[in-house]
Amino acid sequence: MKTRFFCRVTALIRPLSALLLCLSLALAALPVRVEASEETGSEEETGFTEEMSSEEETESEEETSSEDSEEEGKWATFFLICNEGMSNKGGNFGNTMMAVSMNEETGKIRLMTFTWDTFVTMDEYDIPQRIDIPYRNNGPEETTKVFNENFDMDVKHFLSLNFLNLATLIDAYGGVNVDISRAERNALNGMVASKKENLQQQVGSGLLSELVIEMLADEYNLDEYGPNTHLKGLQAVAFGWLQYDSVYNCCLRDVNVIGSLFASMGTTISKKVLFYTNDTKNLENPDDLRMINLDELTEDDVDFLMLEMAPVFQTAYHNLEEEDIRSISLAMVRAAYNASRQGVNIFETIDYAVFPLEAQDPYDVVAGTRGHLVDYEKNSEAMKKFLFDEEYFPEEEE
Repeated sequence: MKTRFFCRVTALIRPLSALLLCLSLALAALPVRVEASEETGSEEETGFTEEMSSEEETESEEETSSEDSEEEGKWATFFLICNEGMSNKGGNFGNTMMAVSMNEETGKIRLMTFTWDTFVTMDEYDIPQRIDIPYRNNGPEETTKVFNENFDMDVKHFLSLNFLNLATLIDAYGGVNVDISRAERNALNGMVASKKENLQQQVGSGLLSELVIEMLADEYNLDEYGPNTHLKGLQAVAFGWLQYDSVYNCCLRDVNVIGSLFASMGTTISKKVLFYTNDTKNLENPDDLRMINLDELTEDDVDFLMLEMAPVFQTAYHNLEEEDIRSISLAMVRAAYNASRQGVNIFETIDYAVFPLEAQDPYDVVAGTRGHLVDYEKNSEAMKKFLFDEEYFPEEEE
């Protein structure tokens, strides 16, 4: 699997029903360093003279604002948070903390993950706290609020899962394929063994069914390693959360897992549907799949595609509205189509970055706690560019 890296001065990186019924009683409800440039990239030369009237200036500003708003409006953006506990709503360590931005018109997907050892300010604390504290205290709602306040963002939606639901979701789409080293394989097996022991304790206390162990943690030991290694759900979660070497590398693994999950979703849907556009020529359908024209989607098409994506939203605790779910589903489908046309999988077309900009700097210490003190303004500018700027990424060299 090809891993995509993008550079900016330093370094910028990269059915289910049975399971859900078994888990429902126990489960409460799922910076590669990017250096901000001096220019925001959001203003364009108008070509008007300095003699422009006040009224003309106002009209021009309104038009530019409208265009910018329309451009950002193409992106469906939400926080994806996954935690180590048994609840989707918080109360435990949030290992996966990402802002995901998807464009339903282009199929572009951007994953912006940020390290949990980032210091943020919170009204109820006199000193900075690490960014996992809001999730522990008050779940994804508080995480969204604090993130927006610190980084001048306006992300309104979230999708939150515990580790069991994330593992179940990965299994529902057939697992993931990742590149894994021998050291990572060994550490993964140790973590899965620990998770399985925890699950068995939950079974012993009556909180989980033994069926959960059989479905998620049976034959958990991984023997293989190397490029394109196939991982089951619990193995994938463990791999994504390995931090024996650094939190930064943990984030890279986590992006790898989530991006590969998106790829598995796209592959699953593509096995049932033959996608095409108005420009497609000499279309053949030897497997007699359902055919969907992405340029002329019908309501039946949209309903079908949203049903294929339903496990994601049924498994998670979220505040996404129907229009957001529709946009996310269509963006995923468009991404799958684009990837198939390029002869790659979705993960190889995803842009991703690790934040904050200071993620690889030496730790700061605040009241005995190690973490990264950050420049909020510079990080805010870089985050907005990454998530929404159409021209952010340079063309890849052949």
